[in-house]
Amino acid sequence: MRAVIMFDFDGVVADSYDVFFETFTAVCAEMGFDRLNSREAFLKLFEGNLLQQLLKAGFPLWRLKALVKRFEPRIAEANLKIRPFPGMPELLCELAAAHPVYIITSNVSRAVEAFCARFDIAGIRDVIGAEKEASKVKKIRAVRNLHRGHAPYYVGDTKGDMIEGKAARATTVAAAWGWHPLATLHAGAPDIIVHDPEELRRIFL
Repeated sequence: MRAVIMFDFDGVVADSYDVFFETFTAVCAEMGFDRLNSREAFLKLFEGNLLQQLLKAGFPLWRLKALVKRFEPRIAEANLKIRPFPGMPELLCELAAAHPVYIITSNVSRAVEAFCARFDIAGIRDVIGAEKEASKVKKIRAVRNLHRGHAPYYVGDTKGDMIEGKAARATTVAAAWGWHPLATLHAGAPDIIVHDPEELRRIFL
């Protein structure tokens, strides 16, 4: 069966941890929420859905839209500093020539699209960011519904990615080069673990 492959962006395609951490925590602090100024607290947000984890951490529900609005231009600017993991642009182009490929992310769609253009990543069907829908479960299900004759895969690098991918009934693929260490990824019970992009090439091509 042909596959439809959905990728997380940060930690899978883009080597963006330091930039994302600095930008996100700075915006939270500016809004009077400084509980995420440690890397441990920040990474814990990605053990589930990002916005739900923010609420658990005490961020006010009524300020979430303002957070996304303030974060969007800042991360678009910050993304100019980041680069892809070695081999990922070429791999995404090859996969997109063989299968429908999407990027489903907690980042901002416009910033990810600009990144793809900058590094000649072509053929992505759509980038579905946080401003379009907060839930990765809903986004993965929407893509599955567009490609009912395809086997759905979600490639992520956090425990939360694995949990949301499974909830959306996709085969979950954990990228071990990303934000969460292997022990945390294992806690999300991924269906497949890959240690470098070349393993994805062997699976899908």
